[in-house]
Amino acid sequence: MAATPTWPRVLWAAGAVLLVAMVVHVVALVLLGGPVGGPVSLRKPATFAETGWLLCWSVAVVLPALRTRACQRHVVGATVLAFGIGETAIIAVQAWRDVPSHYNFTTPLDAALMRGGAAGTAAVFVVGMVVLLVATLRTPAPPALRLGVAGGVGVLLAGCAVGLVMISTNSGVYRGGIGSGFGRTGAYFGPDPATVGPDLAGFRPATAGGDLVLPHAVGVHGLLLLAVPAVLLAGTAWRNRRAPLAAMVGAVGLALAVLLVHAFRTLPLDALGAPALGVLAACALAYLGALAVTARALLADRDRRPGDDRTHI
Repeated sequence: MAATPTWPRVLWAAGAVLLVAMVVHVVALVLLGGPVGGPVSLRKPATFAETGWLLCWSVAVVLPALRTRACQRHVVGATVLAFGIGETAIIAVQAWRDVPSHYNFTTPLDAALMRGGAAGTAAVFVVGMVVLLVATLRTPAPPALRLGVAGGVGVLLAGCAVGLVMISTNSGVYRGGIGSGFGRTGAYFGPDPATVGPDLAGFRPATAGGDLVLPHAVGVHGLLLLAVPAVLLAGTAWRNRRAPLAAMVGAVGLALAVLLVHAFRTLPLDALGAPALGVLAACALAYLGALAVTARALLADRDRRPGDDRTHI
């Protein structure tokens, strides 16, 4: 009798499907042409598929490192699967229909996909991440591992909160207020090109307000940035694991805070001053340095066991 697939195995498979979906949409964008930026683009499903496969694989790495009950694994696995596959599918349907996927309530179908689909799967996903955070804090694991995984989940939840602000205002450009977009229907309510400014494949340096897309993008990759290195480092013989992980958590958290403060001051990215740019550069260097330490620990651990069979990954 075949063994019942575990959630990590399911998430590895789902991530592979999303990786293929990303490649397919990138190829389609190149072959068919069309805009790379703007509210209607095949780049959008490619971007969501990228987020989805990295998320699925990150959770597949993290779950086995935690002590979880079966119900917790089911909640985390199911919500990640629903979010990764569901969000990408909805964005792809709208892109191939040649209509905006975000802030679009023009028809009942558009409204259902936006509210019940995209926003609904995101809300369910948040529940799964809260369960993952609780499991992390209750796991009797080395402090460095808990720091990295909890930090990653915390950054991810911050990214989800930014996404909620974006949904509540029907815009990734913050111009003050929260909740003004709730209850509206019958049209596309997303920001106009003048508000967004030049869209360089998703990077928008000259918005007429604060750009929330960049901190949202950083946040939703929190597990990859922090939790995955923590799990990998925990499997090595490296003695001082806490220092590089603390550096990573501090760097990502501080960089995210700088971007959010700037955005909520309704300032565009090209208005970042020299002090803020200096802090962001220092955060990037600190993170990359800690990542290099992690890579060194992994290589040293591999070299320490020359008799191991390395044909399997």
